[in-house]
Amino acid sequence: MNKIIATIALLMGIGSAAGVQAENPTPFKLPTAHNAALEAAASLQQNEEIDAVRLFSPFAAEDVNTIAEDNSELIGQLKEYAAKYIGTRYRRGSASPKGFDCSGFIGFIFKKFGFNLSRSSSAQYNEGEKVAPGDLRPGDLMFFSGRAGGRSRVGHVAMVVDVNPDGSCTFIHASTSKGVTYQKFPDGGYYSKRYIGAKRIITLS
Repeated sequence: MNKIIATIALLMGIGSAAGVQAENPTPFKLPTAHNAALEAAASLQQNEEIDAVRLFSPFAAEDVNTIAEDNSELIGQLKEYAAKYIGTRYRRGSASPKGFDCSGFIGFIFKKFGFNLSRSSSAQYNEGEKVAPGDLRPGDLMFFSGRAGGRSRVGHVAMVVDVNPDGSCTFIHASTSKGVTYQKFPDGGYYSKRYIGAKRIITLS
């Protein structure tokens, strides 16, 4: 009897792997659990086939495009929200509408949309994906050295709000002299000389 049961189990495994119909291949009456197991196996195999089709389907790109569109809209909202604080005064160590320092302003804006960035500009520089100067997009963070600490040490952060066809851009930041304001880049002076790199927190794909 044990040999018969083992033979039945082997036939069940072969039938499921080959995708055959769930029919009784033996002269014995099989328990209800047998049919349930075969149905579950067929369902699992069908799900795997659907996943495979989805993976290699040319229409799968629609999901990526949807993500890109959603993130593009998110970046637009981020820019609009940041613009509300134009003119807010600079306050060292502060991250509130009563006053911002550079990293406090960036962290405050991103937190509104569910992104919890580190508090300091140097720590923010360690987050996100590195971006080449020619690949800047709105929403990217630009980092500069500060007035103290050397030209290679991050001391200031800003957010890109607009990029021109020639690669120049406009960023928004909390400056010590003007508070929250816009700045063209490159400026041929202070910021051009102190630029260190850029990071992308919100990807488009």
